[in-house]
Amino acid sequence: MRDVVDIIYHPTPSIERLYLELTNRCNLSCEMCYRQNWNEPLGDMSAEVLSSIAAELASFPDLKEVILGGIGEPTIANHFRQAVEMFASRYDVTVTTNGTTLDNAMIEFLISSGVARIALSVDSTDVQTFDAIRHQNIQGILENTRHIAERRVNGRPEIVWEFLAMKSTLPYLVETVRQGAKLGVDRIFVSHILPMRKEMIVETLYHPTLFSETKPTFDKAFLMGMTKGVEVILPKSELATDRYCKFVETQSAVVRWDGEVSSCYRFLHSYPEYVFGRHKQITDHSFGSLREQSLLEIWTSQEFMRYRYHVLTGDYASCPDCKWVDGCDIVFRADMDCLGNAPSCADCLWGRGMTVCP
Repeated sequence: MRDVVDIIYHPTPSIERLYLELTNRCNLSCEMCYRQNWNEPLGDMSAEVLSSIAAELASFPDLKEVILGGIGEPTIANHFRQAVEMFASRYDVTVTTNGTTLDNAMIEFLISSGVARIALSVDSTDVQTFDAIRHQNIQGILENTRHIAERRVNGRPEIVWEFLAMKSTLPYLVETVRQGAKLGVDRIFVSHILPMRKEMIVETLYHPTLFSETKPTFDKAFLMGMTKGVEVILPKSELATDRYCKFVETQSAVVRWDGEVSSCYRFLHSYPEYVFGRHKQITDHSFGSLREQSLLEIWTSQEFMRYRYHVLTGDYASCPDCKWVDGCDIVFRADMDCLGNAPSCADCLWGRGMTVCP
């Protein structure tokens, strides 16, 4: 008779980082964005859901950081200022923004409220390249960065830039690091693109069609950062055996604008993606709704604990390493992997370190 092993999950209020998607609306229509190939209702987090979250957070003694981000632009959400005021005095608050909505009044509000960091999307400091991607003028975002750096107190808020590495932006990475240092940026996260449309596949710089300029450019950017005092965080470009989920490893939960609770940004919405050139349909996955349950009940549910356990222990499939991947139908979706794990992290570029976020 074979041994039988039972895994018993002991529920604890162990959330350390909480991501809040205050809205999935955005004032931009960037070329590489989810919303280029989406058909989802748009909306903002209600005051009721937001207040219920704030009231419950005392139940999570390990909570350190609240990230106001998601797929939309948080600063245009109906209750953005309310959210900042609710959380900034109690936790490190990170605001992720495309930077185009910031003005003197908003910058002053964020600094006086004591937010810990502001992360801005800066894919290139080249005017024409940035305009082609985001249909905006980069000069306003650069000026906003300078204003934040000049007005902050004792280095707070930290200024973070997010750079999306593509064939069209890679030539400007080193100069972007140099400009960031000049304007007072503390850290720059570089992430590879995860194509949402087939025509964007040509922009990829990583496995399996490695671009010869990627590594030397990344090396130059890293050295530029060291020289100028900017921490440059680079993605991986080739597959390695290790897998690391930042969301699960840092005990994170993500709340969508409508109160649905997910494990990460990847399962927050439904959309198509192209992983290593393969089309994959991502289906949003909720572990529960805050309109029906408390955050603690959702976090400590058997389903959510089981999911986190399998990710933490690496007990899930790995499609890129599988010799049967070219003949497998399961690889085209992410609702379940071949080992029965649901949802499936088997083909996740975040877990492989190729896509990176703060």
